[in-house]
Amino acid sequence: MSRPAARAALVALLAAAGCGSCVFCGEKPKVENPAPAPAVAAPVAPSPVAVVLSAAQGDVQARHGAQGPWSAVQVPLPLGLDDAVRTAVGSTATLKVGQDGSIEVRERTEVSVRQLLVDRARFRLERGRIGATPGHTAVAIESSGSSAVAEASTGSFAVFTDGKGLVAVVAEAGEVKLTAGGGDTVLAAGEGARVVGDAAPVREAVPRSVLLKVAWPEQKETRESTFTLRGEADPGAVVSVNGRPAQVGADGRFEMEVPLAPGTNRVSVTSMDRFGRAAGEEEALRVDRRPPPVKAQHEGWQ
Repeated sequence: MSRPAARAALVALLAAAGCGSCVFCGEKPKVENPAPAPAVAAPVAPSPVAVVLSAAQGDVQARHGAQGPWSAVQVPLPLGLDDAVRTAVGSTATLKVGQDGSIEVRERTEVSVRQLLVDRARFRLERGRIGATPGHTAVAIESSGSSAVAEASTGSFAVFTDGKGLVAVVAEAGEVKLTAGGGDTVLAAGEGARVVGDAAPVREAVPRSVLLKVAWPEQKETRESTFTLRGEADPGAVVSVNGRPAQVGADGRFEMEVPLAPGTNRVSVTSMDRFGRAAGEEEALRVDRRPPPVKAQHEGWQ
C-alpha cells in the first residue's frame, strides 16, 4: 500500500474510533461542557431567642429602648434589647422566653431585656419580684443596686430586689447559681440566699409560711371616718391595703391610715414576701354615724 493510501486509511480508522484530534487530521478536540456543580446554600446564622409580652393583667406598661416613653401595652408584644415592662399595684404580666420559658412579673415590678443570645436571655430587675422558668433557654437575672446575678437552665426560681442593693433569690425547682462581687453559691430546690450590694451571697432558710400580722381594732363598729391599721410583715415584703401600697420598714412593720365610709367597709391586707409568696387577711368594719337615741325622763309622772 502506498504512503498516501496508508495515511488515508489511518485517518478513517481514527475517525471511526472517535478521535478528536491528532497530527494526522489536525482537528481540534471536542470538549463537552461538564454538568454544573450543585449550588451550596450559605449557612444561616441562628436567630437569638425571642421574648414576647404574652399576657398582662391590670395596669401594665412597656417601654421600647432605654429612653423611650412608657405606654399601655397590647399583647402579644415582642420585646428587644433594652425594652422594659413595669406593673402597678395589683397588676401582673408574663414574658414568654423562647419556646417554653417564661418570666412572671409580679405587681410593682420593673424588668428590662439586657441580652438575647441563641440559647440564653438576660434580664435586669430594677425593682420588685419575678418568677423565672428557663425551659429550653437559660435565663439570667441581674438586679439594680447590686452585682448579684441569678442564673439557671432548668427548674424555676424567684428573685426580689428593693432597687437599693438588697437581693433575695430562692430556688423553687432545679438548681440556681447566684453570683456576686464577693463570691458565688449554688442553690438547690427549696434553698434561698440574699445579697447586699456587692457582698458575697448569704444563705438563709426559707420560712415555711408567709409572715403577716394585722392589729385589727377590737371594736368592729365605729363612728370615725378613718382608723390606723398597723401590722408586721417580712422585711422587704410588698404590702397593700385595699390595693394601696403600704410602706414597710426595715423591721417589717407597717402603718397606714385607712378611710372608712358609712356602712360596712371590707378592709383587705395582702403581703408578698421577698421569696414571691403571698398571704392575706380581711376584716369588715362598720361605720354608724347616727346620733344615739335620746332616752326621755319621766320623773314626776303618775
